[in-house]
Amino acid sequence: MGWKRKYWWAFLFGMLPDLLAFGPFFVYRILSGSLKFGKPEIAAIPAAVFTAYNFSHSLFIAAAILLLVRFVISKELFIAAWAYPLHILLDIPTHDKTFFPTPFLFPLSNFRIDGISWGNKYFMLSNYAALLAVYFIYFRHKVKIKSERK
Repeated sequence: MGWKRKYWWAFLFGMLPDLLAFGPFFVYRILSGSLKFGKPEIAAIPAAVFTAYNFSHSLFIAAAILLLVRFVISKELFIAAWAYPLHILLDIPTHDKTFFPTPFLFPLSNFRIDGISWGNKYFMLSNYAALLAVYFIYFRHKVKIKSERK
């Protein structure tokens, strides 16, 4: 499997915790015409979403998925599948307790970290600045390599 295919698999695995938790609810809201942009009211979110979120954002479930991928599905996808627990590890400090704190120890513990919300403007500014810096360095390096090959 080429690196481009592995990249897309990693991209999918990285999105999987949120797709499993919010995907069906998102599709329902689109089909029912009730989709609105912005943070939804907690009361408007069905209990099933919270249950799915608990399972999909558990490091124990992520470990089971990694084992399943490694020993049952495909050894080649194993590295890409690490994007799943990486998503959870990144969610832990970036969700506050007011809106979907990360249940990373579910089902053994209800302990959650009160992190910094993605909605915090300073956090978002730092996040986008870091992403721009990484992409700038990546593309600059890529252009440099191409120019050296000529």
